[in-house]
Amino acid sequence: MKRAVFIIFQVVFILSVFRLPVFAADSAGLVNKANSLYKQKKYDEAIKLYNEAQIKSPDSAEISYDIGVSQYKKGDYASAVNSFEKATISRSKILESKANFNIANSKYKLGKLKENTDLKETVSLLRQSLDYYKRAIELDPKDKDAKVNHELVEKELKMLLDKLKQEQDKKNEQSGEDKEQKEGRGSESQEGKQQENKESQQKQEEKASQAQEQKQEEKKQEGVKQANKAEQAQEEKQGKEEPNGQSAEEQKEMSGQEANMLLEGYRQEEDSAGKLEDRKRGTSADVLKDW
Repeated sequence: MKRAVFIIFQVVFILSVFRLPVFAADSAGLVNKANSLYKQKKYDEAIKLYNEAQIKSPDSAEISYDIGVSQYKKGDYASAVNSFEKATISRSKILESKANFNIANSKYKLGKLKENTDLKETVSLLRQSLDYYKRAIELDPKDKDAKVNHELVEKELKMLLDKLKQEQDKKNEQSGEDKEQKEGRGSESQEGKQQENKESQQKQEEKASQAQEQKQEEKKQEGVKQANKAEQAQEEKQGKEEPNGQSAEEQKEMSGQEANMLLEGYRQEEDSAGKLEDRKRGTSADVLKDW
């Protein structure tokens, strides 16, 4: 490829020499000086003079081409593309073909610079490079250099496409693994959350059970208190009664009746000798029944 570019540069200078009469008289001298500087590899100084010449001959495709060649040699491929594109307006198909050829070279160089950082962009630039080689061949079917370069770049493009596919597959695989790991972490998180909910529910149930037991215990204690209170009240009530279960007032009344009964008994005993019939009538019995 370098050989092809070098040959083109040599042709360019021959073309420029032959076309000098079309330049304005004052721009021709500037182009000659610029060509001399170019041969000395003083590309920046050559570009400066070419630009001065182009101001005097703004429609010169040849000067644009020479500027592009100088820019290409110093490695400024993006600027070279712009200059070569201006050169494609030439009425000469040979010069237009050479300009397309060098645009293809510049696109290729730009793509290679990005290969390690942006492979997709490299692929895109190499495809563009192939298009410009095709155009150069269409304009000059005898251009063997363009044919050789097209073949070489086409092969390299295929390799880069394979490399790009491998990188994409690896990226997809990595993305899939990351997704699985994320889902795995999500599943673990979900299980952990479910476990937390289960433990929380168990704690709530335990609290509810404890509260119920406490409530039942309090109710039981209250029942015991009520029973004790009732028993105490009963004991107090019984304390006011006599052993036979009668109140003091009833007992007082009973004591009076017993006294009468005793007295009556004594009378019966005293009169028992002559009053057996009265005893049979049960007078005392009737009184006792009234009790």
